[in-house]
Amino acid sequence: MSTKKPSGRLQLRKTPQQERSIQRLDQILEAASALVAEQGVTKLRMTDIAVRARVPIGSLYQFFPEKAAIIRALHDRHTTRVQSMARDMFANAPSQAQALDLAEAAVVNFYQTYRDDPIYLPVWMAGMADTDLRELNSQHLQNVSQIIYDSLIHLVAEEHHAEFKARIRIFLYLSGATIRYAMSQGEAEALVYISEWLAAVRRSLFEF
Repeated sequence: MSTKKPSGRLQLRKTPQQERSIQRLDQILEAASALVAEQGVTKLRMTDIAVRARVPIGSLYQFFPEKAAIIRALHDRHTTRVQSMARDMFANAPSQAQALDLAEAAVVNFYQTYRDDPIYLPVWMAGMADTDLRELNSQHLQNVSQIIYDSLIHLVAEEHHAEFKARIRIFLYLSGATIRYAMSQGEAEALVYISEWLAAVRRSLFEF
């Protein structure tokens, strides 16, 4: 997995240790989430976050050097959840058929989890517009790819390992793109796109 450290502008200035500081950080992130849900990322202001969180603006800057660092913290909530889900879901796959079932379940789970999440798309779009956040998202894709690859590689002949690793990365990238597009459509149409993508995965993931 990638160990490249994120840009300093995206890092917490201090990691809370005491319960009061932990609660204050949670207040800030919940306030930021609520504001992103209401008005998106572009209009998000540090002063507005402090007001919503009911903390002094100085306390906000004690944790976050700028708005992008708050977006990174919200992004990390998502990536931590997805990586944990990948580890749990793909941990036990004794056959290619079961692995395909798990891949399908993962895509459906992701879609159902994030379709009605008002934070996911705005935070992802903000990440694509910021060089440092975009690098974090690339690292996340690499990390999840590695988790799934490590879990399933025993199902693939050794001569196909490199090809399979690339295929897993493509599967994840295109799954995310398909899901995000489906999320912009009505429910019935979205399910058609998800179904077509899953059929393509079943045909190709283990075919060499």
